[in-house]
Amino acid sequence: MPANIEGTQVENMPHRAYDESIEVRLAALETEVAVMQNNFATRDDLQALRAEMHAGFDRVTAAFNDHKLEVYAAIGKLREEVGTALSNQRIDFNAALGQLHEEFSVALIKQREELSAALSKQRDEFNAALSKQRDEFNAALSKQRDEFNASFAKQEIELHKILQSLAWKIYGFASLLATGAYFIARYVH
Repeated sequence: MPANIEGTQVENMPHRAYDESIEVRLAALETEVAVMQNNFATRDDLQALRAEMHAGFDRVTAAFNDHKLEVYAAIGKLREEVGTALSNQRIDFNAALGQLHEEFSVALIKQREELSAALSKQRDEFNAALSKQRDEFNAALSKQRDEFNASFAKQEIELHKILQSLAWKIYGFASLLATGAYFIARYVH
């Protein structure tokens, strides 16, 4: 506060600038108080706000539940479609597998018949070759037997000739001995 100069009193002095700033400050304060009063909620306001919030939560919950039901319905529909598709694929797969099995069985039967025919042909060819070899062997054996018999007969003739020659030589020697013994007996006695 200003000091008391020359006997003047502070209370009696007009303070215009100071009063105006107070008025500005008071007006601002009144405005703030009015704003604060407007900002303060009454019990009814709080109840209305609470009711509005509950209604909002209920709407959000209902929308969420509706969305959840829609999602579950879509999932159920997808599950049903996937199940149907899998069932159809299983049916198609089993049909294809059955057809493949049938084709394999037909091919196997055909291969078995071809193998049996080839084995039968080979057996016939083997039997024919074996029969031919047997005939050739029998012919060769017969030829060899004939050659052996001819050789044996030839050897027998040669042996007879040798025996005959030996017999003649023995006969000649015996005759010579007999003649020598005769001459010895005749002239020596």
